[in-house]
Amino acid sequence: MIAARPRARLAGCRWSRLSLAARLVLLFSVGTSALLLILGTGLTLTLRGQLEARDREEIDGKTEVVLHLLRELESGDHITTSIVRFSDIVIGHPHLQIGLREADRWWVRPSPEIVAKVGPAGNDDIPHTPRLGTFRVGHDIWWLRRIDFVSSDQRVFSAYVGVHVSPAQELMERLIASMLLAGALGVAASAALGWFIARRGLAPIRVAAREAERVTAQRLGEPLNVTDAPEEVRGLLTAINLMLGRLQDSFRTLEEFSADIAHELRTPLNNLMLQTQVTLSRDRSVAEYQDTLHSNLHELEQLQRMVSDMLFLARADRGMVQIQRESVDLDKEARAVAEYFEPAASEHGQHIETVGAATAACDRAMVRRALTNLLSNAVRYAPRDARIRIELATQASGAVTVDVSNPAPPMSAEELQRLFGRFTRGQQPVASGATSAVDGAGLGLSIVDSIMRLHHGTVTADSTAAGVRFRLTFPPA
Repeated sequence: MIAARPRARLAGCRWSRLSLAARLVLLFSVGTSALLLILGTGLTLTLRGQLEARDREEIDGKTEVVLHLLRELESGDHITTSIVRFSDIVIGHPHLQIGLREADRWWVRPSPEIVAKVGPAGNDDIPHTPRLGTFRVGHDIWWLRRIDFVSSDQRVFSAYVGVHVSPAQELMERLIASMLLAGALGVAASAALGWFIARRGLAPIRVAAREAERVTAQRLGEPLNVTDAPEEVRGLLTAINLMLGRLQDSFRTLEEFSADIAHELRTPLNNLMLQTQVTLSRDRSVAEYQDTLHSNLHELEQLQRMVSDMLFLARADRGMVQIQRESVDLDKEARAVAEYFEPAASEHGQHIETVGAATAACDRAMVRRALTNLLSNAVRYAPRDARIRIELATQASGAVTVDVSNPAPPMSAEELQRLFGRFTRGQQPVASGATSAVDGAGLGLSIVDSIMRLHHGTVTADSTAAGVRFRLTFPPA
């Protein structure tokens, strides 16, 4: 068994390496060979049966004639008058032999082969009628039967009826050889025909392959021709076109993402370079150098967070992020995150409250990161003296929801959809009512969306006159 498995794998590997045309030709040839073998075997057996039936009918018929002649003998003295009649039996039957003897005397002498087979009197082992004996002399095969008769004067006679069946055997051998030759030619012809049919039948696939070879990154939007393709290939080409569409969308997203990355990295890098150049333009005090280093450190920390967020999104998009599910008390995690942001919220007179309780099977670290991003977004965008609310609940369906809401100006559906785009920033209200650009890379909500998709959940946003609400929905356990 152990040795058979590698051979089976090797055979499977060799089969998989064959071209589709070669597989079709091989299967066509094997099927044709099996069909010809079945037909040839059936024809051979039928013809052999007919030839044997003919020979058996002949020897049975002549046996009846011999019996009739023997019964007409009144005594052994009349044997001489019957010799001619015994000899006449074989006329017109070149494969038939008749012999008649009394003791060691042959009244009608058969062929030398039969005489040699019968041997001297008393040693005769030829079967009595109705049995048949078969013997071979060189390449010749004979059927032989013995008939014993006792005349009225108590003389014992033995008649022999033999049929030379070698011609029938030779006919069968020639037939088998002819059938083998015809079968080989038939298999070769079927293989050639199968190759031609396979090549013609697979021509649309080769055409599609040539068209696919012309597809480049700049031509992803040019679909393969499906209209002129046969029905069997049309599904494949349609699937390829759908794949090209997905690749085009992914490529476009990658291009946009790369452009956004370059743009977002350029601003802090320019700040670092400019600030460093200004600092080095003249001699400064130690305190001034320290201030510059602290400012550069702040920019570098932003760069580090941005790079970390981008790496997370890239790994999540490629399915390389694995989550560790466990039973998590979401209210406990929400209160811990709220407690962390409470000092920052207090600086703006904001208040964070958490209501409700719920438990979900999720990754604790990722859920905390999602809550952190939502609450950071709320503290950053909510106006002064605003109330930020975290509400947890278990729905009738078994799904668990976490809502993070805060006052905000109404937003359109298009604006809400853009919130989850990468490198998307809003405008933050300040105490005076003016607005200023918000710090950050604009990746927080994108990370929340990726985290929820990893949990097979969703994140949605809706806006009313009362404010904006983000909802995390975890599927039932």
